[in-house]
Amino acid sequence: MSAARKGSPVLRWGEAKIVEIFGADLRSLAAFRMVLAGLVLLDLAGRAPDLYAHYTDRGVLPRDILLQDWALLNRWQFSLNLMSGELLVQALLFGVTALAALALLVGYRTRLMTMIVWVLVISIQARNPLVVNAGDTLLRLLLLWGILLPLGAHWSVDRALKAAPPRLSMRFLSLATVGLFLQIAFVYWFTAILKSGPEWRVDGTALYYALSIDEYATPIGAYLYQFPTLLKVLTFATIGLEAFGPFLLFSPFFTGPVRTGTVLAFMSLHLGIWMTMSIGVFSWVAAFCMVCFLPSWFWDNAIKLLPVSLLRQSALMSRFQHTAARLVKAYWLPLRVRLSAPSGVERPSIAGMSEDKGKRPGSPDAREITSSASSATPRPGDEARPAAETAGEGGREHGSAASTERTMLRPSFVTSLLALFFMFYVFFWNLQSIWNLQSIFGYDMLERIGSPGYLLGLKQNWGVFAPAPTKTGGWYVIPGTLHGGQQVDLMPAALRNDFDLREGVSWEKPEDVAYTLKNKYWRKYLWEIRDRDNEELRNYFGHYICREWNARRAGAEELTNLQIVYMEVETLPDYQRTSPKKVVLWNHDCS
Repeated sequence: MSAARKGSPVLRWGEAKIVEIFGADLRSLAAFRMVLAGLVLLDLAGRAPDLYAHYTDRGVLPRDILLQDWALLNRWQFSLNLMSGELLVQALLFGVTALAALALLVGYRTRLMTMIVWVLVISIQARNPLVVNAGDTLLRLLLLWGILLPLGAHWSVDRALKAAPPRLSMRFLSLATVGLFLQIAFVYWFTAILKSGPEWRVDGTALYYALSIDEYATPIGAYLYQFPTLLKVLTFATIGLEAFGPFLLFSPFFTGPVRTGTVLAFMSLHLGIWMTMSIGVFSWVAAFCMVCFLPSWFWDNAIKLLPVSLLRQSALMSRFQHTAARLVKAYWLPLRVRLSAPSGVERPSIAGMSEDKGKRPGSPDAREITSSASSATPRPGDEARPAAETAGEGGREHGSAASTERTMLRPSFVTSLLALFFMFYVFFWNLQSIWNLQSIFGYDMLERIGSPGYLLGLKQNWGVFAPAPTKTGGWYVIPGTLHGGQQVDLMPAALRNDFDLREGVSWEKPEDVAYTLKNKYWRKYLWEIRDRDNEELRNYFGHYICREWNARRAGAEELTNLQIVYMEVETLPDYQRTSPKKVVLWNHDCS
């Protein structure tokens, strides 16, 4: 760049604006890392109680059945969970995922741990696609983008373990940040396009129909259902925010406050969805992933508003980080060296623990062992400074003499190339969900280039409640007949492992329909097997119920046959509903 261009105020402003719009603050990426790790741990905790039912060969979806059905598992998909159908192996994989997520949470070997968590999350989701929803899809996509980003450059053990590199600028710009931002924006843009029904765009009745489904409505949602005018306003507000809100995230004017306000608006949207509807982990993932958009303006101003007590707590957090780093140096790294070093070979030195007292902690041997993060990570001394000092780093970058001493992290060529490929791939994948690209290109685009989407978990579809919410809801009843002739209610046994003998079957609507479905994973599973395309899978649900019941009962209390019944109710306009219709999904003979 010529001296004239370097000195041009317009070019300097343009470059700064590009960084501000498409770049991410390292503090936001650190918060994003913690959010991803926390969401993975939350998801594992939710799936763990049904580990036997959903992930073993004695559950509702044996491996051989999954591997025969390419509609459920594409030939390009992989899953470590498919290597065994035993409960112990599944529990071990869940445990390894949790440990990797904990390491990601504190920022230890961040990129490696992000990759491990991403692989294991894809494996868990591919093992039983019947319990995967849009929130799970978004979570694995965010983990993939996280691999390409410096998530461990701030508020991490990786940073505290580093020797003494140059002080960092808080801003980071790469194709990966652009790709991450666009991926999140695509969720809203494409769902707004797919919501083409008049319930969303003309009548404003979409939320009226959505909240009428008892399987999804929470008590708060059931209360709001009584106010049609409010529901109409909220319907148009939702579709409006989804369509136009992402543009505000890239506003070139008043970028800091506008972006912060938009982030809070999207978080509020998903908080409202969570309070009114039970749609799985999507609300949490979509709400908290927005922290990656928080600009330097937010962090610089937030720190000024914090009381002294919280500043002291921030200093305590810095000390905690360095304490964690010292523990890693003192215990984990020496143990790893002892386990990995062959007998008779001298162990390499470890930062802070070298046998040669004169060797600096930043020696090449020490750096090779202590961290896998970028060499441009800030020195530990920066992290120990008061929070008020570090928080203003992003905002003082321009027009300050001190700012020239700071180094901005640069992405590698490989990560930039991958990010560019992922951006275009994700865009065209979403494009085919709204347009018939086969008529444009003359061939099935997904058939030609779909393999990376399945292999890397890039496949996605954001048609949630599109083109309009379903108008059909209801509740399940699973009556069973015992060898002695009694009829029993098998719903508690099927979903809650409650095998108490309950004679008699009620066909009346339960007081709390959502409670009968136990959790979001069982709700999604029952939703999927209700689909006519998955009719054969109902057979294995029947097998599972019979086997588990008869393993605990014998003689006259042995189960001989059962039905899987859905009591279907259709919502009509003006708060009218049809009478419940008994739909027998499956008749199963336990013999």
